[in-house]
Amino acid sequence: MRRILAFMAAATAASVVVVSAVSAVQAASESTFDFAFVSSSPVQSVSPDVVVANGTYYLFTTGMGGIGVYTSSNGEAWTQVTTARTPTGQVSDPSVVQLADGSYRMYYTARSGMGNQPCSGKQLRYATSPDLTTWTVQSAVLLADLGCGVPDVVRDGNSFNLYYVRGNPVEHGTYMATSPDGLTWTTVDGIRTPRDFVDPSVVKVRDGHWLMMVADFPAGPPTPGFFQKLYVGTSTDGRTWDWGDRTPVYAPPGLGAFDPNLNLMADGTFKVWFAQGASAEVATVAYGVLTEDAPEPTPVLVPPTKPTVALTKSRATISWQFPVGATTPSAFVIERKSGNAWVTVGEVAADKRTFATTVRALGG
Repeated sequence: MRRILAFMAAATAASVVVVSAVSAVQAASESTFDFAFVSSSPVQSVSPDVVVANGTYYLFTTGMGGIGVYTSSNGEAWTQVTTARTPTGQVSDPSVVQLADGSYRMYYTARSGMGNQPCSGKQLRYATSPDLTTWTVQSAVLLADLGCGVPDVVRDGNSFNLYYVRGNPVEHGTYMATSPDGLTWTTVDGIRTPRDFVDPSVVKVRDGHWLMMVADFPAGPPTPGFFQKLYVGTSTDGRTWDWGDRTPVYAPPGLGAFDPNLNLMADGTFKVWFAQGASAEVATVAYGVLTEDAPEPTPVLVPPTKPTVALTKSRATISWQFPVGATTPSAFVIERKSGNAWVTVGEVAADKRTFATTVRALGG
């Protein structure tokens, strides 16, 4: 269906004439995604988070008694940094961002008390580092109730977005908070995902749209034989998400895939590190590549300019200009005002810049 996208008007002695640029472009289709599994490492952990600095990959993991640090030259073969100083104790789910001054901030989940539920007593806390291996734990509690945790923090210019999971049956799913500095957080009302989507990892793509990779997990007890799978959603603002037909991008048979860490690399590719295994207790860090097949953007038409109407006793010639190099419309449509309605007078091809008709046709 054609849509009138831009117009200009000129007044004749008898009526107002409108010239519109018309497009036959259809609405853009949804992005599609392909995921290619690459390898599985011997690093046994959940909630991996990877940062690349000066050609070195840094992997942060949830380990026994603290956050683990590993390095790699290719993102697949990892060596533990045994001298690293990181948060210890009942801590998990690291999410590392680089700040404007080049230093790093690690957000993580800390337990303030076990409570009687798996998702109770979790707080958002942070540590700072100049080099990704020596971390100084800060005393501030950024959010006192982080639900189930699994925080993912995204720096967007000078502001920050936090995505995290709530796990009780009523609120189950992924939620959001925002901050002007990454330290003072305001929660955003409403759930961001379907209720069975958890473990969020979010990136903002260079053209301005957003991707979120998640794993599925039911609000109630999982059925026998259930294994988590990976999904990808898209957004134009980082708040409202489209999940298409909810087809998983990765569902390994007999294994669960969860806690994804989606990274936009310097070359524009998407690399994903995630936990994979028959259960969380035996999961190891795996690696894959995500490819987005994004639709072509809808061309933006600009309006015709400088309308003129030349009149003789019986003829009217309407002319206009159109910018050189602008997206070409499929046609130009000429209309006149008749009472409160617009009446089509004629249509000309996109390469035309004039239209001749009778004065009577223009209402004269």
